[in-house]
Amino acid sequence: MSRRMRIWLLTGWAALVAALVPLVLWGVLLGYKSVSDGNHFVTTFNASVSGDLVVVASVNAGRVVRVRPVTGATVREGDALADVELPAPVRLTSGGTPVLAFLGTSDQQVQINAPVDGTVASILVAEGSAVIAGQPIMRIVDPVHLRITAYVTESDLLLVRTGQEAEVYFTALNRKTMGVVQSVAPATASAFTVTPIASTQAPTTTPVYPVYIRVDVQDTPQLLGSSAEVRIRYK
Repeated sequence: MSRRMRIWLLTGWAALVAALVPLVLWGVLLGYKSVSDGNHFVTTFNASVSGDLVVVASVNAGRVVRVRPVTGATVREGDALADVELPAPVRLTSGGTPVLAFLGTSDQQVQINAPVDGTVASILVAEGSAVIAGQPIMRIVDPVHLRITAYVTESDLLLVRTGQEAEVYFTALNRKTMGVVQSVAPATASAFTVTPIASTQAPTTTPVYPVYIRVDVQDTPQLLGSSAEVRIRYK
């Protein structure tokens, strides 16, 4: 092999090594970060946005004449939510029992108002439908008090404490925000995570524990019920 060829090969190898070393170092750093993160976070993909729902019910039996807001609308305490027409006696039976009917007049209508400020989470009746006294017609949620309910396993629960920081990723919005662990349930959740063992065996259930995380998502109340990914820092 000529001297020129050897120099060319050595130069090529040197260039290849120079190109590979940064890639190897980058891979090592990524691997270290991944392991480090795994040792400092409790991660769960079993989480969702929850909140306290206020159920608005009709005080009287009647017929829903009008539903004013739509799902997702913001309402203030005292705002009109629906109008319910009350039945009126139109005649008596031979036995003296009044026969009731809807007359379609506004003086027979009562207005149902919002008991709190919030966002309409769901509407449970349609215009023209009959309702009984105490029947729910709407649900309102206060977006200021939305929270994340994250479910963790028993082994992870031992690492979670009130006040720890949490990273919350909302799948629907492709958005990440920070939160704080508000409370940890001392008992298992009623829901269970089904873990298949093998195709020939019946699935087993692994108990999970709810962890409540406070977040500020009042600008997007429509997140209620949507899924989330959570990483709780414990070191």
